[in-house]
Amino acid sequence: MFLLSLLILILSLGLTGCSASSGSPVVPSPPTLTRYVALGASDAVGYNASISCDGPANAAGTRPQRSEPLDCPNGTGYVPRLARLLPGPVELINLGRSGAVLSPAMQALRQGIPANLLQDQVPRLPPDATLITIWVGGNDTNAIALAAAQRALQGEDPLPFVDQQIRQFAADYQTLLQAVRARAPQARLAVANLPNFALIPLGQQQPSSVRQLLSLISVGLTQRAINPLSQQGIPVVDLLCDPRSYRRESFFPGPLADGFHPNDRGYADLADAFLSALRQPLPPQTRCPPFSEVGSLQPDAAAESALRSFLTDEYKPAQ
Repeated sequence: MFLLSLLILILSLGLTGCSASSGSPVVPSPPTLTRYVALGASDAVGYNASISCDGPANAAGTRPQRSEPLDCPNGTGYVPRLARLLPGPVELINLGRSGAVLSPAMQALRQGIPANLLQDQVPRLPPDATLITIWVGGNDTNAIALAAAQRALQGEDPLPFVDQQIRQFAADYQTLLQAVRARAPQARLAVANLPNFALIPLGQQQPSSVRQLLSLISVGLTQRAINPLSQQGIPVVDLLCDPRSYRRESFFPGPLADGFHPNDRGYADLADAFLSALRQPLPPQTRCPPFSEVGSLQPDAAAESALRSFLTDEYKPAQ
């Protein structure tokens, strides 16, 4: 009787377990939502893309107008392209603004700069953001170069000023990252460095003294301020050493092509570069001649004439 009772108990427990298992099907968890926020300037909003996020589609070739919020899921700039490449559902918030620089210190270098990331974009970061991309420095390079050229024409040595501004940019970038982490502590970050602006199509059209100045600043910002962020575990998209950053087909043709802003092809390459950096971060290269090479400023009559032309905006400012 004892054995019989034990057998009945075991069978009843087994049947109960089977019944509970078969009656409670496993419900798969919903895919995780990626809340992707982009910080940046005109490249973030897709200036020169066939479908810009800076207003209505600009296929007519007219300058797009700013719009708030920036909502264009079918945009062909790098931000909406990257959003479409990310796995799972994605909620995109594009905070980019044409003309923006990194910080108030950069904004103070010249009149007419409309915004900076620290004061105008970071406060609008949603605290539940899970991915944040940052690409900034083009307008900063232009602002530093114009201020340095002004000092050179006043008889000052521009090199100490350029060095100080690169150090300021690096410090401000750290402040930006601290503010971003405080605002959205769970977000993963990815940033892009700068190409050598002397070697992109617009830069190649400039006199040698202007090219040397642009090279000195853009490569300095990349190597001294942005590339070291990889040591903090932040993926850095290495545009300085990417040959695609310099080919003419990455800029022309385009509805607003200026030799500075990428076109659809350039933005597609940039989105792929961000995606690759997120999937498998690699440290940026320390040197990649000729892209990483900078010239030396040689004060002479030709350089003075070129710098005066630069100050009159014959070199079109970055947006």
